[in-house]
Amino acid sequence: MGLPSLTGFLVISFNELVSMFWLGRIGTAPVAAVTMSATLIWLCSFANVVIGAGSVAAISRRFGEQDMGRTELAIKATFYLKFAAGTLFGLLGILVMDWGFTFLGAAPDVHALSLEYSVVQFVTMGFAMTSFSVYTALRSIGKPREAMVLQALGTGFNLVLDPLLIFGVGPFPELGVLGASIATSGSYIVVVVAGCALLAGPRSPVRVRWFSRSLPKWSEMWPVIRIGAPAGLNQLSFALAMSFAVKLIAHHGTDVVAIYGMGQKAIHFGVMMVVGLGLGTGALIGQFLGSRALDKAWVAGVLSTRLAFWMMVGYGSLIFVGAPFIVHFFFKDVTLYPLATNLLRIMALSLPLIGIHIGAETAFEGAGQNTPPMILSIIHSWVMVIPFMWLLGNFLGFGPYGLLWGWTASHAAGGAAALWLFRRGTWLKHEV
Repeated sequence: MGLPSLTGFLVISFNELVSMFWLGRIGTAPVAAVTMSATLIWLCSFANVVIGAGSVAAISRRFGEQDMGRTELAIKATFYLKFAAGTLFGLLGILVMDWGFTFLGAAPDVHALSLEYSVVQFVTMGFAMTSFSVYTALRSIGKPREAMVLQALGTGFNLVLDPLLIFGVGPFPELGVLGASIATSGSYIVVVVAGCALLAGPRSPVRVRWFSRSLPKWSEMWPVIRIGAPAGLNQLSFALAMSFAVKLIAHHGTDVVAIYGMGQKAIHFGVMMVVGLGLGTGALIGQFLGSRALDKAWVAGVLSTRLAFWMMVGYGSLIFVGAPFIVHFFFKDVTLYPLATNLLRIMALSLPLIGIHIGAETAFEGAGQNTPPMILSIIHSWVMVIPFMWLLGNFLGFGPYGLLWGWTASHAAGGAAALWLFRRGTWLKHEV
């Protein structure tokens, strides 16, 4: 269950790295712009986590109970809710993005590029959010390989289109960051169309009749929202905290923002491996809990958390050793290399405990008990991450090094707290 999901998210993360690579060929301003844009987009897409976390528990549990009628309704409810919420929050994002980038402290050139990149992302946010539900639905009904194939399809579309639209190869116009945004949005649309067709096909364990049967009622939609609401608040809190983190970093200039964005993308590659593993095993945990196999659910949670830890130990070691090569991959300006290498190595030190944090949260999401991780995340974000970064970076005057040491220390503390929460085992007894 976990390996195909892990592989699929690896493909997506590699795609993000390639996009950043092409934009890095232009300069640091486009990289900083995408970093700023991602912060605001992440903030506006918190509903994706509300519905997504609720859908994992709702779909996998119904499938574990072998109730195919309710499983189909849960899938349809998830898709309709995702598309409607994505479209609504995308429109909201368009209204606030100009103010948002000013608040984050974007330099004038970065501000203009951020607007250019974000507008397409916000217009297509309904498709972007729904694309993740394609993967969730397939994993939750025991088809993680098909989810992996669709992830590869969307990523391949983006990989091909990215350089063509960024640099204007052949008949394609040279669009820079706008081209990167169009390529990314196009990949979301491809995944949603293909995923809906696959779920409606005869080989799907749960055949979803999108239009020929009655639409899901509010009674089917509400449990998805209710279960996922704490996870959504978790995401919103963390996204707001990361927005403040970017604002703290922007105080030190565009180059430091670009370096931070590069580091986030490099680390995100490993994080998405663990997220992919967790999404697969989270669906498995939901199925075990639905069939009352509590011992199997516990073993799945323990193994998932252990794997997440050791995977991040290995990946963090690679980042630490290979930091000079990674920096060279992203930037042409050699004057950035010493600072960027050191900051990336500081960030890499936190990865093992970030892995534990994600692995532990997986069990709660599979069980549909998202309130404890939400409380932990709020404490982690506002009592640890932002105060540590501000104290070491700005207040004590250690600059970019202090900011990233604060970031690393706070994530390590959050991982230790998540492990304690997981071992209490309350998620095993939670009813949906």
